[in-house]
Formats: sequence, structure tokens, C-alpha cells
Amino acid sequence: MPASPSRRRVLRGAGTLAVLGAAGTGAYTLRRRFSPPVDPRTVVPLFSATVAYDASETRQLIEADGTGTGTDSLDPGTRLLSAVPDTAAVRGRAAEFLAGTARWTDALAEGSGALSSRPALRELASSALADLWVLTDDLPAPVAGWSRNWRFIWPRDAAFAAVALARIGHPDRALDVLTHLESLQAGDGWYEARYVPGTDRAPDDRARQFDGTGLVLWAAAEVVATAPRERRAAVRGRLAGLISTSQQVLLASTGDGTVMPPVSPDYWEVHERSVTLGIMATTLAGLRAGAELTGGDRARRAAEAFRSLLTETFGAHGYQRHRRGGGADSALAFLDATGCHGIASADQLLSLRQELARPAGGIAPGASWKADGISWTPSTSLLALALARSGRTTEAVELLLWLAQHRTEAGSLPEKVLFDGRPAAVAPLAWTAANVLLALDALNED
Repeated sequence: MPASPSRRRVLRGAGTLAVLGAAGTGAYTLRRRFSPPVDPRTVVPLFSATVAYDASETRQLIEADGTGTGTDSLDPGTRLLSAVPDTAAVRGRAAEFLAGTARWTDALAEGSGALSSRPALRELASSALADLWVLTDDLPAPVAGWSRNWRFIWPRDAAFAAVALARIGHPDRALDVLTHLESLQAGDGWYEARYVPGTDRAPDDRARQFDGTGLVLWAAAEVVATAPRERRAAVRGRLAGLISTSQQVLLASTGDGTVMPPVSPDYWEVHERSVTLGIMATTLAGLRAGAELTGGDRARRAAEAFRSLLTETFGAHGYQRHRRGGGADSALAFLDATGCHGIASADQLLSLRQELARPAGGIAPGASWKADGISWTPSTSLLALALARSGRTTEAVELLLWLAQHRTEAGSLPEKVLFDGRPAAVAPLAWTAANVLLALDALNED
């Protein structure tokens, strides 16, 4: 792990880890009971209120502390500063993007049920669209954020962004993202943790992460399914190399679904000594997607076998971070978020809201995450997506409204929310924006 800040760095003491690893879930319960829920010293600054294009058509961070270029210089509802000329190419690209989403946003506004009487959710959708656009525009794939240590392409984040782009009305752009991810994929099917945009180079020596393979293959299946029926074969053909390479490594690495995948860091981005729930869930998503895309009996049997393996191992101990311990993990939401329904019960999914609760109302990535009172919007929005896709409308709406209420002054979705409700760290964040759009999309289909 490099010395520079990581988006998902976990700050845990070695002694605490040893005790918790040995004691299992009960230790986490005791820790929550006897330790203060909030460390009042943990105040992370908000790095920016948003990111926007300036008059030179260059992205810049918009200050969150009142210095420099402020939010009052933004054109309302955009990620463009007012100084950007009317004739600027970036204004044309922004208008084209919004025009492409018009049918989706109109359907959201005209929808019935959960979204019809909640203008806050339509405003949230507008913010998430703008956030995703500014972190995707004129790039080969979305970067995670625009602050220095986030200005990279994470395959995991880009996979969710590609699915969101396809769902909101930009299937061709989604396909471009996936073909770029195909160009980054190593011959053995693995991905680096992140890439410098426009290159196939990792910015540091972080370990490769196996979850990217499963999630990118899942995204491919979602994008193909979004295409009109008459175009699906062509879309699938364009992704043939990605599908073949990803499926081969998933099948080979799991013995056709009968053994655990390789030990790898997951979205926590820390060294692991055993397979995590996040790697298991994303591997299952990839195996299921491979079966859906190819229709092969071998692929289908492997997905079924791996589902059984997951339930017999992690499921037997309550779907904790590791097979027999580690406490609750927001990675459980990967299952329903990627369409793997009926594995975790509704009660288990809903329990994440309590098990991982933070004072401001969001959740932490896991029970063994540092008890600093900080809510993480990637985990909170992933849970909202899982709830929306599994039919838990009321609970999904509650989380989306919480996210809407904790945006920055410019309307962007931040990475973190402090114990007192203040947005913190990076804003905007592509993964959170994508999760929000996908959750709203799922709710509007109900």
C-alpha cells in the first residue's frame, strides 16, 4: 500500500485485528458496545465542492472553503463555469450528453410510485448525471474523481459507470468504456487496481485486484442486455475478446465454480490473507454474466456450483467479510446490486444499515473499519442499489434521500460524510454517482 492516501484505506491496529480475527462477530459487538461510536478528532476536509470546466476548457477543482473559484461561478445544474464561452466545444459535449439522457430523465419525472412525489430524488438524479459526465467527458473511461490521488481509472468503478451510461441513454459511450477496459486487461484476465488515463500503466505498485474481472464481465452482460434486441449480437461481438478472456480466467481460477477464487485485495484496497466476501460476490457476478452472454452449459454449471460454494462457506457464517469472521461487510450488497438475488435474505441485506451504521446516517464499508464516525457514500449507495434491485423500495428511497441531503454546496456527491453530516474528502465520485443513477433507474422500473 503506498504512502499516499487511498480512497478506501482502512486504519486498523494489528493488535485489534488479531483479537477480532480470533473472536469473530462477537468481538465486533463488544467493540461497538464499549468503544465510543465517534472519534471527535476525525475531521476530514472536503477537498472540493465539485469539479468543473473553466474558460480554457480545462477541468478544475472548485474550492469548498470559499477561496478561489466558488460555486457561485457555476452555471446552475452544470459542471461548467459561467466563463466558458457559448461556442466552446465542451458546452456542445455537455448539451449532447444531456440530450442523450432526456428520455431517461423524462421517464423519471413522469414516473409513478416511489419517485413521483419526491422532487429531491429528481434533483439527485440531475446532480449524479452531472457528476458522472464531468468525470467521463473526453476520457477513455471515467476516472474515480478529480483530486490528485483519485484521477485514475479503477476497473471496478468504471464497470458500474458503464452500466449506468447504458441505462441512462448512452449505450455507445458505455460500449466505448468497456472496449477500453478490454484494452487494459492483462493476458491472464486480471486488472491492475487502477490505471493512468490514456495509458495501460498503473500509477503505483498496488497489488492487482481480482474483483475487476468479474465486475467488468458483469457490466458487459448488462450493456448487452440494454441494447435493442436486433443489436445485441453486434454489441456482444464487439466485446468478444473481453468476454472470452474474462470467462476463461473465472472458470480456471475457480475450478469451474468448485473452489475459492484467488486471494486478492478488494474494494477496501488492503492486503488480504484470505478470500473476502467482496471477491466472492464479484466472482459470482462474473460467472453468471459469462453464462448469460455465452449460453454455454459449462458456464451455467460453474455459476450454479459457485453459488452453492458461496452459500455453503460464507453463508454458513452469516456472510461476514471473511469465511468465518470479520464482521458485516457492505460487500454483501454486491450480490443483489449485480442481480444475484435470493442468496442473502432481505433481513441480512437490511441489517447492514444497522450493523454498519454511522452517526450521520450512512454506513461504513465494514464492521472492522475504523470507528471514526464517517459514512462512506460508495458503500451507502451500493446498498441503495441492492435494495432497489431486490424490490425493497422504501428502504432504497430512504438511503437515496440521505445521499441527496448530504451533497456538497455545488450538488456533487462526496466520498465521505462526517459524523456531524458534513460532506468530506473527494467530490464528486464516479462510483457513487453511478450507483445512484442505477438505483433510481431500478426504482423507476417498478
